[in-house]
Amino acid sequence: MPHRQSGATLLEVLVSVLLMSFGVLALAGMQAYAVVAQKNAANRASAGALAAELAELVRLNPLALAQGNYDVALMPTASLPIVPAPLCNFPGCTPESLAARDLASFQSRVRALLPRGGVELARPPESKAQADIWILWEEPAMFAGQQADGTARLAELQSDNCPANAKKQPSPPRCFYMAVQL
Repeated sequence: MPHRQSGATLLEVLVSVLLMSFGVLALAGMQAYAVVAQKNAANRASAGALAAELAELVRLNPLALAQGNYDVALMPTASLPIVPAPLCNFPGCTPESLAARDLASFQSRVRALLPRGGVELARPPESKAQADIWILWEEPAMFAGQQADGTARLAELQSDNCPANAKKQPSPPRCFYMAVQL
C-alpha cells in the first residue's frame, strides 16, 4: 500500500517564502516612492502659491514691472543676492525701491519653502504689461531618476516648462510656470 504524504515539503515552504519576500520588497519600494511623490506634490503646491504671490506683487506695482525692476533670474544653484539696507518703508517708497524690497523678501521665502528654490521673472520682448514667472526647485535624487553617475533621468523631469537658463544647469530643476497679464 502506497504511503500518502501530508503537509508541505521543505522545498514548497522555501518557494512560498521566496514569493512572499518579493511581494514585501515590492510594497516597501512602493511606500518609499509614495513618500517622495508626496514631497514632490507639496513642493509643487508651494511653488504655485509662491508664483501667485509674485504675480500679485507685480500687479500691485505695474510701473516697476514696465521699467524692468522685477526682472530676476535666481537659479537654484546661485546664492541669494546681498540686499542693500535699509529697504524702503511705506509711504516713502518709489516703484523701484518697492520692487527691490519685494524681490529681496520674495527670494528669501522661495529659498525657505523649496529645496534649493529659485525664481525667474522675464517680460516678453516689447511688453510692459506681461510677465512670465518660473518658480524652480530641485527634487531629491531618488525621485529625479538619477543613477550614481547622474545619467538616467525620468521623462517627467524633462516635461517641465523651464526657462532656458534653468535647462543649462548641471542638474536641471523642477519648474512651475505662470504667465501674468496686467
